[in-house]
Amino acid sequence: MYEKMINLLRRFGVEAEASKVFHEYVPEDKLLDFDGIIVADSKIPSRPIEKTEKLKIIQKFGVGVDNIPVELCKNRQIYVCNIPGINSLDVAEFTLAAILSILHRIRERDHMARKAEWSARPKVLSERLTGKIVGIIGFGRIGRQVAMLLKPFKVKILVYDPYVSDETIRNAGVERSERLEQLLKVSDVVTIHTPLTEETRHMIGWRELNIMKRNAILVNTSRGAVVDEEALYRVIKSGRLKSAHIDVWSIEPVPKSNPMLKLRRVQLSLHQASWSVNFFTEAAEFCVENIMRVFKGQKPLNVVWEVMH
Repeated sequence: MYEKMINLLRRFGVEAEASKVFHEYVPEDKLLDFDGIIVADSKIPSRPIEKTEKLKIIQKFGVGVDNIPVELCKNRQIYVCNIPGINSLDVAEFTLAAILSILHRIRERDHMARKAEWSARPKVLSERLTGKIVGIIGFGRIGRQVAMLLKPFKVKILVYDPYVSDETIRNAGVERSERLEQLLKVSDVVTIHTPLTEETRHMIGWRELNIMKRNAILVNTSRGAVVDEEALYRVIKSGRLKSAHIDVWSIEPVPKSNPMLKLRRVQLSLHQASWSVNFFTEAAEFCVENIMRVFKGQKPLNVVWEVMH
């Protein structure tokens, strides 16, 4: 990822450097040095944004911009851009894979096979996805891709997203849940694809988790703070939910002390749902092209405050 973007920028005669170390915050001096920044998950602090005289664009290597002070950048006339759409299929395929892996107990069967526990096979039975009810929270690009991939399984798809039109719901061939509680009560699988905002922070908490169908599955590939992680840990540990796949975390990088890491009944990944060779290639090219548009005096694509409103 880094090398490709560096090489592309240098071909345009741009001086570029990359940090391969994940920092919780981008070092403040770096923000003062550069005309443009491409950032993935590191947080952009506000103070240097207020001071910088050089910075023209912050290009997100991804979709969510909750790690960037967008309003401050807008006020300082610093473009903030993302790349929605490029990773939608990757996240949707990952979501489907996570659901199927849990239902068909792939991890347990792999573990059993490596120990050659042939006689234990009857203890590890799977469940079909076909015929189940799947609830999708958030019906943007990724949510719609998930629905499309689920169609061949003949599942009933419920959607909760108060900001999506009835026409979009109709065209996708899914059913709207007017209330989140309604979706949670009946869904066998709940998958989350909503951005992190003040409205969605901890939208799935202790109360919502206990409304969910007993033995249901929860998949979160959106943002960690959309789910109350402590509440989810308690509910999973109690055995009320069958399992969960957690790709995103309330604190990233996730600390080794996080108790969720010790729960055997959950599947875990490290904010990697979109990480495919295809996505990295396409995203790197887009980020460089957008940076160069600004350096040439042109307006960049996907300015977030224009897309959001």
